[in-house]
Amino acid sequence: MPRLCKFTSPSDGKPVYVNPDQVSVVYTFKGQPPDTIIAFGKDFQLGVKESLEETVRILESVTGDAGR
Repeated sequence: MPRLCKFTSPSDGKPVYVNPDQVSVVYTFKGQPPDTIIAFGKDFQLGVKESLEETVRILESVTGDAGR
């Protein structure tokens, strides 16, 4: 089983788990407050409470891609 990354749902504060191997892009959606979005391919997006920088750091720590 792949290692999963734990994030927080912005709507209810419950944990959500992400397989970092399936993430295609991470970005900030400009709103008030701005949301961090994790996208999987073109059909699925997940909003998380963590900042963009924190989200990328968490994903990189699991995949070992830090410093690329």
